[in-house]
Amino acid sequence: MAARSRRSTLCGWKVTLVALEALWKARAEGAARQPQPTSKGKQSDMAQRSFAKTLCDFKLETVGSTQTDDERVIANCLKEFGKLIKQVEDHRSKIIEDAETLYIDPLRKFRVERIGRTLQEEKKKYEKESTRFYANLEKYLHLSTVRKNDFREADAQLGLQQRAFCQASLQYVAEIQAVQERMKFEFVETLSSFLYSWLTFYHVGHVIHEDFKPFLDGVQVKVQKAKENFETTQAEAEVLKQKILASHIKNAVFPSNESSGNHVALPSPSRPSNSNIKQGYMFVQEKSKISKTITRDVLRPTWTKYYCVYSKETRIFTMIPVSSKTDMKCALEQSVSFKLKSCTRRASDSIDKRFCFDVVADDRPGDVMTFQALSEEDRRQWLEALDGNEPIYSPGAGPPNPNSFNKSTWAPSGGGYASKLPLVLKSQHWGTRLYYSRIV
Repeated sequence: MAARSRRSTLCGWKVTLVALEALWKARAEGAARQPQPTSKGKQSDMAQRSFAKTLCDFKLETVGSTQTDDERVIANCLKEFGKLIKQVEDHRSKIIEDAETLYIDPLRKFRVERIGRTLQEEKKKYEKESTRFYANLEKYLHLSTVRKNDFREADAQLGLQQRAFCQASLQYVAEIQAVQERMKFEFVETLSSFLYSWLTFYHVGHVIHEDFKPFLDGVQVKVQKAKENFETTQAEAEVLKQKILASHIKNAVFPSNESSGNHVALPSPSRPSNSNIKQGYMFVQEKSKISKTITRDVLRPTWTKYYCVYSKETRIFTMIPVSSKTDMKCALEQSVSFKLKSCTRRASDSIDKRFCFDVVADDRPGDVMTFQALSEEDRRQWLEALDGNEPIYSPGAGPPNPNSFNKSTWAPSGGGYASKLPLVLKSQHWGTRLYYSRIV
């Protein structure tokens, strides 16, 4: 029974030794990978804090100059979200900072000082004493019986070696048992402390969620209300767009067929005929001064695009130059205004452009400016707004035929060539201003 007990004890020690060696290898591999979890945690913490800062700095633009209470709450909610994420990350970073000193260092110390000392130092002592004892035992058994005087000395030496071997064996077994027992409180206690801290972090997150939940619910209600208002506004805007489109089509300067096409040609901005303001795009005829040597290029006019605004009450006519290279501020600085004196529809046979009429400024009665409207309807609206007159025809001639314009009348033919020259453009201080004079 005693022998069986000793054999079972030895088997138990061997199993424990194998388990300790496996634990040593596992802890060594864990130590090699140890910097990875903390570094990944720090990278995650930096990413979350960067996201929180982005939310705090983000600003929602509001249409209009004033904000409602709901709009202010919605605009401010992103900053509160960022503060919430930062608050959670503060607790997470505390766990990461404490992980090195509170959890990783104790586990490393347990691996090196307890498991490492048992497997390295005590195991070497045991193996050394075991090798020495069994080597001397073989020598002792091979002693010859002839030399009887040597037995006493050999017995004493073998007894000392057996004692040292037993001490090394017992110490080795005691260290194995101590490591096994220490794992119950040093190793497990450290891991349980880490899990407690880890679960505390999630509990703190739950508490923060409970404190933040009323604000989050309020934001959800306001966001849902804003969504419903947006849908209602979109429906109203669609109706308003249809009304504005119908109004534009009604007062359009271009003819359109509503029933036959999917595409509706939208006119330039204009006002109904009964409005006090008439505005829209027009082209103005500009010419260079005639040089001493007259050529056909001199007769070729230049048409410049302007945005024109006329007020019936004040009879002020404003011309704003339109160019893709100038912004609105520069265009307004270059605008020209004058008081209207008269307006006359341009006869069809007097110019090679359609939809034209002449305007005379009150302070420059001798200067005639020729404008080209966008269509016949647009010219009719401008003439009606500017109280325009019909051109005066020769006695018995009557109104000219719109198709009676003959370009040959403009061809140079001896002395009549100069008398057929068109009106001349002259540059003044307000930009390129048009005025006309008859060349003899």
